[in-house]
Amino acid sequence: MHAAGVVAPDGRAWLLTGETGCGKSTLTYALARRGWPVLGEDGVVLQHDSIGVIAHGWHDLLRVSIELAEWFPELRDHESQVDWQDTRHRVAVGATFNKRAPVAGMVVLQRDSRDALSPITSTAALATLVRQATFLFVPDNHAQSHLSVLRDLVESVPCFTLHHSPAQLACIDATILGACA
Repeated sequence: MHAAGVVAPDGRAWLLTGETGCGKSTLTYALARRGWPVLGEDGVVLQHDSIGVIAHGWHDLLRVSIELAEWFPELRDHESQVDWQDTRHRVAVGATFNKRAPVAGMVVLQRDSRDALSPITSTAALATLVRQATFLFVPDNHAQSHLSVLRDLVESVPCFTLHHSPAQLACIDATILGACA
């Protein structure tokens, strides 16, 4: 699944999904700085299990844009490691990683000038995931099982859309935890 995965203090995963450039890596880093372990910043592997949907870490790498140094001053220490060929000028940053966690919820991210968290239906959430899941359109024997796991995910956990401004860099943990209340 094209998503970032983070593990909340209760040990359950939250998936941050959306189009490329919507803030998945940036908000993941903001959460990592607050002690939330990372499963992945650009992809997670989902598995249907007897306890629900489990998210598995994709790889142990978190990269964010050096342009975020205004909000994350420690990035200036990594300026010599920036990949300037990358259009987003990203640099690898440190984080604690988890291998797997049961999924608690999913947030579809959209950059905006305002901050607003809204619940979305499982149908709308599934439509978002299908648009990003090009592997579903490969005619092989696995497409149906991939779609089944995505459907199980959106039907078993709360799903939200978060229109977010840079202000979320300081409060994304409270936003996600507040979604559960």
